[in-house]
Amino acid sequence: MKTLFTLLLVLGLSSNIYAQKVFATVNGNNITIEDINYMLKSFGEKRAFSALPQEQRNLIISQAVENRLLIEKAKKDGIENNPIYANALKDFERKMLIEVWMKENFKQLQVSEKQLREYYDKNQAEFKKDDQVKARHIVVETQKEANDIIKQLDNEKGDVQKTFINLAKTKSIGPSAPKGGDLGWFKKGTMLESFWQEAKSLGENSYSKKPVQTRYGYHVIYVDAKQNAYTINFEDIKDVIANKVKMQNFQTVIGKKIENLKKEAKISIK
Repeated sequence: MKTLFTLLLVLGLSSNIYAQKVFATVNGNNITIEDINYMLKSFGEKRAFSALPQEQRNLIISQAVENRLLIEKAKKDGIENNPIYANALKDFERKMLIEVWMKENFKQLQVSEKQLREYYDKNQAEFKKDDQVKARHIVVETQKEANDIIKQLDNEKGDVQKTFINLAKTKSIGPSAPKGGDLGWFKKGTMLESFWQEAKSLGENSYSKKPVQTRYGYHVIYVDAKQNAYTINFEDIKDVIANKVKMQNFQTVIGKKIENLKKEAKISIK
């Protein structure tokens, strides 16, 4: 929510900064911040125009100019009178009428602190995080290769993790080799049980002293970090809960409104 508010604020400030600015003219018609914001939205750009590098700003302005030229050409060619255009416009109008109505109704909904707390207390399973391990591995075809790698790590006097990463890139036959064997964070059930048990037993910044055999080969595991099971605090998840509760309430409210509209309307299905 804070991120969204910040984004809206930045966009608002950007619009104010460029409110009177003319970025270009096309056949006497000005390219304004409305045209620029339309292009940003079309490209899925989340940053405000003022936050973009100059090169990207120039590209957006260029695209806005091309867009205006195409609009003018389409009008000259009579596309506004084309039945396909007219039908698409009607479909869009119907869609937007409902969408805007829904958004306005959603904005009117309020949720209390009590409702949020009740949801949190009743749905504790949602907020529990299992034990997790962040690890990397080197997988090779033979036990001897794995033991040789462990010996090399044992003899390392400097940065063991760096050495492990380099060995993973050069010796591992697994798909994570290019990333230094990095497997990211994982929990029980996402890896083979023997692999999980070994990773779970290791401390942070340590590696397995014996290879772990699986159907994929022999693994040497290095643990970067560990996270014990915990429950997310209410304050840290409150905004997410607010959206969930609000959406649940919204569905109920809209459902009732639709039922009332049906009762008040004269409907004949033939």
